[in-house]
Amino acid sequence: DNSLPDRITLNTNVKWNITSLEGIHELACQKLGMKIALERAYKLCDLKPFYGLIFEDYLKQYSHWGYGDTDVIYGRIAPFMRRINYTQYDKSNWMGHLCILKNNTECRTAALHTCNGTVQADMILADPSNRGFDERDYNIKCIDKGLKIYNEKWAADIDIFYWRMRCVDKKTLHLLLDTKRIKYAPKNYRKQVFALIEGKVYRIYIKRNTVQFEEFAYIHFRKEVPIEFDDVTRDTFIISRDGFYPVDKDNLGNLNIVLKVINTYNDQENTTQEFRSFLHQYYRKASGKRGW
Repeated sequence: DNSLPDRITLNTNVKWNITSLEGIHELACQKLGMKIALERAYKLCDLKPFYGLIFEDYLKQYSHWGYGDTDVIYGRIAPFMRRINYTQYDKSNWMGHLCILKNNTECRTAALHTCNGTVQADMILADPSNRGFDERDYNIKCIDKGLKIYNEKWAADIDIFYWRMRCVDKKTLHLLLDTKRIKYAPKNYRKQVFALIEGKVYRIYIKRNTVQFEEFAYIHFRKEVPIEFDDVTRDTFIISRDGFYPVDKDNLGNLNIVLKVINTYNDQENTTQEFRSFLHQYYRKASGKRGW
């Protein structure tokens, strides 16, 4: 059955192909000629960099290919691609929640590249656990191969370790990715909230008693957010830890209303117990350990 769920309507430029984990496993083994331990969907994260090869038959007519996560809300991708002059990069974005690559042999095969300090592709794919390959060794392989990666402003990547919705900062990125290559992490503001406004993703924040808007290509969650399907069929809503809440877009320029929205949905600064526990465990690990 290749039909869409009843309540989903796609734009005309979107094609829907339904498969199964078993179907992807079979195709990946065939295309890559390797043993692949794809026992659960989370392992697909390690498989993403190989999608250019695995799905090459679907990509022949396109200049670029890519992959992303399901825990995102996309805003306007195309204007961001044009703004960064994407044609000068082989790979747009370091993080795995959305990456777009040129559809050429160099980019499709970069995950197979061998270089010092990285794990071989066959070892990654044979391990049933998620090794974080798409955000760690894969980027190092791309750089060693001579590919140019865009790694600056792109997304509102929400930090899992704070209750208040805030973008991941450099400290957290270095901690999670075990790398010093991160060049950019968005600034956070004490009074801020995230919203989708007529299909565009914004951070709304207060600076010098004025309402400011900063647009991102998309927002990525690192923690489950409770939502109802009807919430995401609207074109304007507040995004918070507790869910999505409809809002009148005409009120979002009003300082008093925005302050009320921030105080209602998003004004808790404290770190979570999960973060404190993670830090405790992290520093007990051997420094050379890779993966999770």
